[in-house]
Amino acid sequence: MKTLTGLISQIIPLNAEGGAQSLRLRVQHGSFLTMGGFGAGQVLRLGSNLILTRLVAPEAFGLMAVAVSINIWAIMLTDIGIGSSVIRSKNSDDPEFLRTAWTMKILRNALIWLLILLAAGAVYWLAELNTFQADSIYANSMLPWVMMGTGAQVMLGAFSSMNLGMAQRKLALGRVIGLEIGTQVLAMIVTISFAASGYGVWALVIGMLVSTSVSSIASHFIFPGPSMRLMLRRDYFFEIFNFGKWLIIASFFGFLVNRGDQILFGGYMDSNSFSLYAIAAMWVTAAAMTMQTLISRIFFPAFSEIIRERPHALNNAYRKSRLLIDAASVIVAFGAFFLAEPAFALLYPDNYAGVGYYVKLLSPFLLLTPFRLINTLVLAGGDSKNFTGVTVLAGLSMLVLTPIAFSTFGEKAAIVCFSVIELVALPIIWRIGAKRIDIDPKVEARALAAIALILALIFWMD
Repeated sequence: MKTLTGLISQIIPLNAEGGAQSLRLRVQHGSFLTMGGFGAGQVLRLGSNLILTRLVAPEAFGLMAVAVSINIWAIMLTDIGIGSSVIRSKNSDDPEFLRTAWTMKILRNALIWLLILLAAGAVYWLAELNTFQADSIYANSMLPWVMMGTGAQVMLGAFSSMNLGMAQRKLALGRVIGLEIGTQVLAMIVTISFAASGYGVWALVIGMLVSTSVSSIASHFIFPGPSMRLMLRRDYFFEIFNFGKWLIIASFFGFLVNRGDQILFGGYMDSNSFSLYAIAAMWVTAAAMTMQTLISRIFFPAFSEIIRERPHALNNAYRKSRLLIDAASVIVAFGAFFLAEPAFALLYPDNYAGVGYYVKLLSPFLLLTPFRLINTLVLAGGDSKNFTGVTVLAGLSMLVLTPIAFSTFGEKAAIVCFSVIELVALPIIWRIGAKRIDIDPKVEARALAAIALILALIFWMD
């Protein structure tokens, strides 16, 4: 762990002013806490999941996958980058900026909850009209109620303090990680207790709601900073909105790239197969978050500070961080490909057979993380408009190409197509990234070669 965090800290160049030295120390400390916390979180996730698979049927995970995906869709449909604004804005030290951001978050999440309730009503109505395939997860009469239950989490999370965002901005992540681990332990205890009592899918919903409630309340007490109260200061409102207006479009299409499979395949696959796929997707997402957590919590704040204060050092910082992300993505992706099936066969009960197979099909998704690092750098520079163009192209491609792959070549081809759909936007990613950093053709070719190899293995080793 110390070796890894030492490598991460070397991303930040030193200069005579000493400001970079402070940032380097914060990056090193923050990366140590992030990776340690993430590792602990994954151990808890693994333990909880293994216990729950022996207490609830696979269908419960399928219901939660669709319900949570619809929640995320509603969140991204209204995303104006409030959290990102707090991290990158020069005005974030002003209490009135934080209170304006907090008020905007509450109003936005109220809208999200309304959208989720409307979506639940629509699913119920369409199911009554026999619109969905009879054996799909959408035909399950419990789905609309699970959607409404999980939707309440969005409103509960709206009241968390913006001082949590300030802790992330400053890379003071000790209490952030502590809160996440604490609430994850609480959620695990509550969920397992209700599952053991026979609550089925509702155990998962209740655990989620309890965890979010405790996290929101605790954030007002454990993070230093101004107290939160309702306020809408005009200039700060428009600063946040003008930065985030493009992100509304970007987030909607970004959802299609990252979670659109949960919506699409829920209608194409039978309920049992989709439930197994949803569990596999959960694990692949968790693996991707190993790297994405570093990018969002360490590199995004660090890049933002470098752009604000030492833009000449950006290219060197990117080059070093890219090397680290490239190596991590290859290790995680090929590890998932070769180890998933034997590992999940050993860990899961017989009625969960097939999870490892779906993890293998999704493993190429993990090799796209290096290209997402370029997007993060673009966003750190405030270029939300071009960032939006990338996600729109990838999202539209997912909507068009994945269904075609499913109907023409079948389930396997559709899943693999989804896992690499972001490649269609790669030329745009390179073009907009080149405005701030040097794009090395050899580095990009190396990343593409790894993707080509894993795709060949997927179809060759069938």
